[in-house]
Amino acid sequence: MIIFFNNTVFQTEDSDIQHILAKILVEILEDNHFVDIQSITNIFFDSQNKYNSNILECLSKRDKKQLEDYISNVARKNINITKLHKTHLTRLVIGTNPEEVHPKDAYRIITERSKVIVENGINDWKFIQGVCQKYSSSKISRQPIYLLLNKAIKRGTVESENSGGVREIKKVTQRWIDDPRYSNISQYKLIAIFDSDKKMSDGQILDTQYKDIIDYLSQRNIIYHKLYKRKIENYIPLNVLITNEKIPLKLTELEELKLRNRSVDELDFLEYGTKEEQLNIGIGEETIKKELPQMFLSNFSYRELEERCKHHKVYSNETGESISEIEEILLKIVKVI
Repeated sequence: MIIFFNNTVFQTEDSDIQHILAKILVEILEDNHFVDIQSITNIFFDSQNKYNSNILECLSKRDKKQLEDYISNVARKNINITKLHKTHLTRLVIGTNPEEVHPKDAYRIITERSKVIVENGINDWKFIQGVCQKYSSSKISRQPIYLLLNKAIKRGTVESENSGGVREIKKVTQRWIDDPRYSNISQYKLIAIFDSDKKMSDGQILDTQYKDIIDYLSQRNIIYHKLYKRKIENYIPLNVLITNEKIPLKLTELEELKLRNRSVDELDFLEYGTKEEQLNIGIGEETIKKELPQMFLSNFSYRELEERCKHHKVYSNETGESISEIEEILLKIVKVI
């Protein structure tokens, strides 16, 4: 996130707010977020070269020195918040006016872990980790943003939250909204991602159920993403699916040929399995749920994911261009880090 302070907040006489602002300033030193340096440079000295804020008196000598060094270091090295950062990161304006985020809430936003609510907290998280690793290690225009997300995943400042299925998304989301740690700040810290379960591109399956979930999340300003394809395994590039050595499919040459000859639309909404109504790839449902997401962590290029999603790109108002659904998902998660 990009942290911006309304300068007037540093003039508060409220000791509780002074102490929480001091704690926020110390958190800035952890370098988990960007800070608009211009909004805090004048807290140190006024025109008479005296400390300009009582908040600084709440800091230890060590923290005060580190903060002063941090500010001067950023200014000296001209470390800027880039246009890319401003486009994709959430801007947190800290102050006491109604339209600003109160320091007490801001401190929790800055320090609490963000949660990505998924249907399966272990397997679906492999999908998120895998695609983030690929896009953050590729020389693409938004790589700096994906590097920030990858860093947050590794640090554990963003983590998966298991819902146990799409029907439980609302219940789990509400549990965290009600949790004191996320009270008043859930819209900054939670995102839900879930399967579409569609059998075709314009499929109406479970429409009422999904409308209810989406209405619920929207009314509470919770970021969400319903997959375009049926399930996460439908995003595995076909060549990766067929040639993966760690989880070999049990396919005859004819079956492999039939699979390769499927159209991209067919592959989007097929359900893999061994049952009669499923596309038989020689491994059962449990293996599919447990092992196929692991394929996203295997060594293949982000370009294969782009190719797999090129027929259903979305227009991004932020970027002003069409982007793949994978980038859309990553950029949504970035909003809560």
